[in-house]
Amino acid sequence: MKLFKRLTVLAVILSLGVISFSCSDSSTGTNPDDDPQEFNSKAAPGDSARSFLSNNQYTSLEVEIDYMPGHEPTQDGLNSLQTFLEERLNKQSISLTNKTQIPSGEQSSYTIEDIRSLENKHRDNFTKASGNTLHVYFLMVNGEYSDGQGSGENVLGVAYWNTSVAFLGKRMEDISGEPPVNPSEEKIESTVFRHEFGHNMGLVGNGSPMQTDHKTSGSAHCTTDGCLMEPSVRTTDFFSNFSGSVPSLDDLCIDDLQANGGK
Repeated sequence: MKLFKRLTVLAVILSLGVISFSCSDSSTGTNPDDDPQEFNSKAAPGDSARSFLSNNQYTSLEVEIDYMPGHEPTQDGLNSLQTFLEERLNKQSISLTNKTQIPSGEQSSYTIEDIRSLENKHRDNFTKASGNTLHVYFLMVNGEYSDGQGSGENVLGVAYWNTSVAFLGKRMEDISGEPPVNPSEEKIESTVFRHEFGHNMGLVGNGSPMQTDHKTSGSAHCTTDGCLMEPSVRTTDFFSNFSGSVPSLDDLCIDDLQANGGK
């Protein structure tokens, strides 16, 4: 009888142990939004700079391009961006061939919230943590930019998430024309495309640590006059005095990229 009671108590203890283990296992199940196995495509610009620059895991980069009617990016502009990426990223392949026209947003201006909403609606490709391809989203809209406070209309491009950039196609068209009086649309695109991708590469001091201090006060831009990453390059102001040449990165920006896995 005593033996039976001991066995019964032992069985109860073991049962409680199993229940306790099961509850513990269930309660530590991960939320998909917090899953470390998932790549976060909605982090801040520059947060994935090393993924852009190095080939430690992501050996390929694919750019998904969506544009609104009448604002398909020019092939010369995209070719210039491809050349820039190939010069600076350690990737086996870089593709910018996936272009899709999306419906007009039917707005004269777009805030960051509007642009993010458009991405949520239209973006098809996302980076897998276990994959080897880094997916980037490129959006061209048919209006001006609004900062939500009634200004920002001179902005031509924005990097708004770690793998997302948007461009104001209507604004680019408005300031383009026939050289030498006005810069061509292709030159404007080439310049602004490169500048915004520079932010997602972590320039300046925003994901790719500075090797020498060259950051402007209050923004992630370069203090060197004539550098691709100087503050005015993303605005119409820069093109009012445009020389016709797409600016290059200065040596300090290149040093930052190379120190973080780039070329």
